[in-house]
Amino acid sequence: MGHALLSAGALERLAPASALLLGTVWIAEMVRIFHPSPGLGRLAAACLAAYALLALARASAHIRGLFFLALGLAAAAAFWVGSAAALAAGFAKAQVFGAFLPSVLMLRATVEASPRIESLRTDLGGLGHEAALNWTQYGSHALGAVLNVGATAILAPVVSRVAEPARMADVACSAARGVGGAVLWSPFFLALAFTSQLVPKAPLWQSMLVGLGLAAIGLALSYALFTPGLGWKGWRASLARLAPLAGPMLAVIGAVVGATFLFGLSGLQSVAVVVPLLCIAWLATCGPSATAGVVRRTVTNFARLSDELLIVLGATLLGAAVASLPAVQSLGTAMTPELVSGPALLAALVIVLLVLGQAGLHPMIGSSIVIPVVAAGGFGVCGVAVVSAGVFAWALNASVSIWTLPVAVAASAFGVPARQMLTARTLRFAALHALAGIAFLGIANAILLRLGCP
Repeated sequence: MGHALLSAGALERLAPASALLLGTVWIAEMVRIFHPSPGLGRLAAACLAAYALLALARASAHIRGLFFLALGLAAAAAFWVGSAAALAAGFAKAQVFGAFLPSVLMLRATVEASPRIESLRTDLGGLGHEAALNWTQYGSHALGAVLNVGATAILAPVVSRVAEPARMADVACSAARGVGGAVLWSPFFLALAFTSQLVPKAPLWQSMLVGLGLAAIGLALSYALFTPGLGWKGWRASLARLAPLAGPMLAVIGAVVGATFLFGLSGLQSVAVVVPLLCIAWLATCGPSATAGVVRRTVTNFARLSDELLIVLGATLLGAAVASLPAVQSLGTAMTPELVSGPALLAALVIVLLVLGQAGLHPMIGSSIVIPVVAAGGFGVCGVAVVSAGVFAWALNASVSIWTLPVAVAASAFGVPARQMLTARTLRFAALHALAGIAFLGIANAILLRLGCP
């Protein structure tokens, strides 16, 4: 780990301490959701701060740079306002991610232990090239909704056995598009979890529905651009092999969304509470060796959340600081929907975040700067539309940009040089998806306004 501040041996020795700190935050935050104890809050805050210090030693140089950039900008905003209250509030807001991220890790470890995953490793020899592309995209979309980029590592060995070596880049791009599409609506991705925190008035289920619409557009465009000769029968036949995933996925996602209705939880809180309960219930039906394996993988990965948690912490502090600026708070009265129309503002939001992402700025940082400004005033846009626009830009970058994690992981898993992931058809897909998605967001916003959005 040449990018880390400490040697590999030193980091290994610190790993148990990091895991213990994050585990303490996880348990404390889950309890606080139902019993908001100030003492537990202080304990979680202290452990999260200690974990962040250890994470700085483990994180990549790029992530450390972004963290200090966000921290510096947040501190400058607090100095301008003359109060650190926004920073304290931002840190408190970030604490729930200390429960969200471990819960997602536990879900990944549990799913990877499921025999249903093994059923995907069957021979795909009967599928042609376009059918293999379709299976890969939908498989990475379905698995990616739960496993994130880890889905690619599961699918790659299966598809690589039947795909032509000369066309492996096409398969890798399909995997990246599948994971990127799942970013649009899955509550287990940081994209929706983080962005919805910036606009807490937006109901999770509504943001997920809009995201599903955007994902459907992407899947339709992929069919037209990459697998036009597949036909209805070929499309259906390739997807039939993914049927074992449908029931468990719907059950997990339905439980998370249902908890937001029944208990009034936010999306982050629902994932943090519901997912561990579901995992424990399933593990109770497994043998002790399988349970021990899931626990071991979950705890081992606690120490490897350095990059994610640092970015979350820095971006949350920055978002809170930006929202506290008087200029941002006065936007609601200084500007009106007549000056900045809803669809145009949503289009501008998507384009700005796309450009920032293409320039290499992490989407959390870009979102934490731009979205609080848009969400501050009455600009003729619903909170759900703002969240969905931010997630859309995030997902589109994740689908096609060669320096984003889904594309980089797909290139590595399929043994494809990163430069081959950027093709004319991929760029055409991104442009068409951006245009169609912006139009869809405008329509969704109009419908939400008519229904009386929060």
